[in-house]
Amino acid sequence: MNTSQKTIALLLSALDDSYNEAICKGVNQACDENSYNLVVLPGTYLNRKTFPKSESPYTYQFTTIYEYLNEKNLAGMIIAASPIGAYTTEDDMLEFLAHYKNIPKVLISSNYAGYTCINYDNSNGIRDGLEYMINTCGCRKFGVLKGPSGNTEMVERFNTFMEVMKQHDIPVTEDQICEVALSDDNHEVCKNFLKKNKDIEAVSCANDNAALDLCDEIKKLGLTPGDEIKVLGYDNTIRSAKADPPLATISADPADLGREAVSYLELKMADKHVDSFNLPATLVLRESIGSSTGDLFRTNKNGNLSSMPTDEAFAFIFYKFRGSGIIVKNTPVYQAFSKIDSALKSLRDANEVNEDTFDDVCMTFERFLTSHASQYADMDNFVAYAEQLRADAELEAEAESQIWIEDIYHELLKVLLKSMEYDTALSEERFRQMSNDMKRFVEGTEDITTGDDAGYGNLLSYFDWFGIKNGYLYTFEKPITHKNLEPFTPPNELYLKAFIQDGSLWKLPAEHQKITLEQLFANDFIGGNRSSMVLLPLFVSETVYGFVMVELTGKVYQNCEFISHQLSVSARIIDLLNKAS
Repeated sequence: MNTSQKTIALLLSALDDSYNEAICKGVNQACDENSYNLVVLPGTYLNRKTFPKSESPYTYQFTTIYEYLNEKNLAGMIIAASPIGAYTTEDDMLEFLAHYKNIPKVLISSNYAGYTCINYDNSNGIRDGLEYMINTCGCRKFGVLKGPSGNTEMVERFNTFMEVMKQHDIPVTEDQICEVALSDDNHEVCKNFLKKNKDIEAVSCANDNAALDLCDEIKKLGLTPGDEIKVLGYDNTIRSAKADPPLATISADPADLGREAVSYLELKMADKHVDSFNLPATLVLRESIGSSTGDLFRTNKNGNLSSMPTDEAFAFIFYKFRGSGIIVKNTPVYQAFSKIDSALKSLRDANEVNEDTFDDVCMTFERFLTSHASQYADMDNFVAYAEQLRADAELEAEAESQIWIEDIYHELLKVLLKSMEYDTALSEERFRQMSNDMKRFVEGTEDITTGDDAGYGNLLSYFDWFGIKNGYLYTFEKPITHKNLEPFTPPNELYLKAFIQDGSLWKLPAEHQKITLEQLFANDFIGGNRSSMVLLPLFVSETVYGFVMVELTGKVYQNCEFISHQLSVSARIIDLLNKAS
C-alpha cells in the first residue's frame, strides 16, 4: 500500500458469495478511481451463538480481524452492518459501531439511526413481484422465506411481504413463515417448509440463494417452479438467470451500493453532512413465477425490446457485468456486442438482404463470440432479443430477403451453440487446472520441517497460483486463546515474519519484524503502488496465531476461507515445532 494514500476499510460478513463479492468490487472500483488504498475484512457474523453442521464451530475467529482497525491506521470505513449483525441484537451492533466512533464511516445494507446508510429500496420491487403473482397469476396461498431478524434489510423485506398480504386479505400462518440463512445451505430448511405447506402456491424469498435452494427442493418433489409453485428471489445474481427455470428476482446490484458508499464516505471524510439514501430496485420477470421472457419485453417502456438503444440492450442481456466493477464500454464484449447489435438492426432497415449481407453479419457475429460473450450473457435474453430483431426484419422484407434473413439467423444459432460448447469445455479445463494448483498449494504449505521464521516465508512462496504478487504475514509474540462470545484484544505490537512484494519473497530478521497496529497499513515494507488487500485470520480452534494480508485478486474472492485455514494449519505446525525445539 502506498503510505501517502488514504486507506479505507470494508467490513463484510463474508467474501465468497455473489452478494458480498459484488459489494467489494463496487467499492474497489471506486477506491481505484479515487486513489484510495482498500483493505477488506470478511469477518463473518458477530456474536453468533450456534453454527450449522456444515460450518466449523470456530468460524467466529474471523470476527477477530475487526479489532485491528482504529482511527490511527484508517481514513474511513464502509461497513455492511446488518449482515454482520444478522445473529446479534441491535444494541450489540450499536456497541460494535461505537468502537469506531472517531472514524468516518458509511453503512451499507443497514439502517441504524444516527449513521449514514446506503440501501436498496426493500419495498417497491418486492411489492411489484407479489402483485404480479396475485393479480396476474391468481395466487392466494403464499409463503415467505425471510432472513435473520438481526438484519434490518431482511426485516424491511419481510414487512413489505406482510403489508401486501394484509392489503389483499391473504392470511399467512406461522407455518408459512420460515427463517433462512443468507449464504448457507438451506436445502433442509426448504424441504421441511414444503412438507408443512403442501398446498402453497407462491413463495417470496429473502435472497436468490434461498430461492434457488427452494427451487431444488420443489423439483425433487416432481414439481416445476413457476408452474405448481411460484418462486421470487432477490438480488438478481448470476445464478438466478442461469437456473432451470430462470429465477424471477429483484434487480438490486450490490456493486452500486459499494460505489455509492465510497462517494458518500468521501464527503464524510471531508467533514460534510451526508443523509442516508435508498437506491431503487426493480422486478425481473422470469419463468419461476410463471412469466416468459416476453412478459419482460412488455415491461419495456417502448413496448418492443428491439427498439431499445444499444446500451439498454447490453444491460438487459449482459447483466452479469453488473457488480463486476468493470466499466463495460471499455470491454471487448461491449464493443463486440455494439457491432453485432448494429448489424442485426441493419437487417431490419435494409432495402435488400443478400449473400454479401449474410457474409458480413456472420463474420461480425463470429468476432462477437471470440470475446467469449456467452460466458457473460443471459443467453435466454439474447436469443429472445435476436428473435425480436429477426421478426421485425422479416416483417418489412421482400420474399427473397426473408429467405436470406432466415439463413442468417439459422447460421447464427449454429455458431452460438458451438461457442457455448467451447466455453463449457474451457470451464472444465480451468477447473482441472485449479484443482491441480490447489493440490500443489496444500502440499507446499504443509511441507514444514522447522519451527523457525523461515517457515513463514515458505508459506507465501506458494501464492502465485492465486495471482497474488503482494502479501504480508503477521504473527503475535505469543498465540492468543480466544473463545466464542468473549472479547478479543489484539496486542499493539505485531511481528511481520515475511512478505512478498511484486512477486519477490522477503524474510525479515527478528530485529526488523516488530510493527505496531498504527503502522499496519503504512510501514517501511509496504509497497508504493495503490493497492487492494484482504485481511484473513490465522487460527486453529481457540488459538489465534496472527493474520495474513494478501492482494485481492480474482481468485481470492472464492478462496478466502481456504487460504486462511490452510495457512492457519501451517502456522500451528510451525508453532509446535518451535516449542519442541
